[in-house]
Amino acid sequence: MPSYSADETYTLDDLPLWDFPGTSLAVLGQPVRHSISPQMHNAALAKLAETRPELANWRYFRFEIQPEQLLEALPLFHQKGFAGLNLTVPHKEIAFPAVQGIDPAAQPIGAVNTLKRHDSGYAGYNTDGYGLAQGIRIQLGRSIQGSDFVLLGAGGAARAAAIQALQSACARLTIVNRNQDRLSRLISELQPIADQANIPLLSLSPATLDVLPSGCLLVNATSLGLKPDDPTPIPVEKLPENASCFDMIYNPPSTALMKAVAEKGGQTGNGLAMLVHQGAKSLSIWTATEAPADTMQKAAERALASH
Repeated sequence: MPSYSADETYTLDDLPLWDFPGTSLAVLGQPVRHSISPQMHNAALAKLAETRPELANWRYFRFEIQPEQLLEALPLFHQKGFAGLNLTVPHKEIAFPAVQGIDPAAQPIGAVNTLKRHDSGYAGYNTDGYGLAQGIRIQLGRSIQGSDFVLLGAGGAARAAAIQALQSACARLTIVNRNQDRLSRLISELQPIADQANIPLLSLSPATLDVLPSGCLLVNATSLGLKPDDPTPIPVEKLPENASCFDMIYNPPSTALMKAVAEKGGQTGNGLAMLVHQGAKSLSIWTATEAPADTMQKAAERALASH
């Protein structure tokens, strides 16, 4: 019998012969080798099994799946009995039209990051917005509700964040992005939701924006900051005093944007708590039990330290 290790990165080629003698969960992505989700989820499953022994044989794995393979792969994961799947970039939007039922909260996002197995297929959820709100609350001690919310980026992560901000009743939502075509498309899709909630929705370019409002809640949903020599997503001189900055990037733990905000008297937090809490929400959906987020946080910190 083959060995099944959460430290391995599997591919679509491994799926036809998959015969794990328990209940399988997995994260699918491209790339996915860097993912610390297996360590996080398996630590939580071990903790849950102390009071729910039926979860003792559940394990979480990672699969490197090419975007063009995803629609072929999902029925195979279902056939092999995978009880739940997490999807990372670039699969969240690709899977959206392919799953059988979409949770109403995920519908306006147009993307799913969590799939739960049913007899006839997978149902889709999106826990990213929940993770963001929890990350902001834990890292910054702030609520999205009533905040002057400034969002950097207009991709998939930004869309989920924008919808969470509107659903959480922010006072105003400003989206800043370099690509104006992409920004215009996102604004037009969000406008009906903003109008219904009576929330002002603004769009700006990094090159033309004035200094952002003091004390705003600044959220980075771009990839700028992943590399040591990345510039800040907006010019440093446009950053306000006393902002609260939440950067979705968690590795490295501090980005150039976070450092610049701190130098202007602001508070900062990285995206690790967001990762933990979106994962905890997924695990709760699969197991119908509240996931131990503190256990997942510690496991995530250990995994990052060993990378």
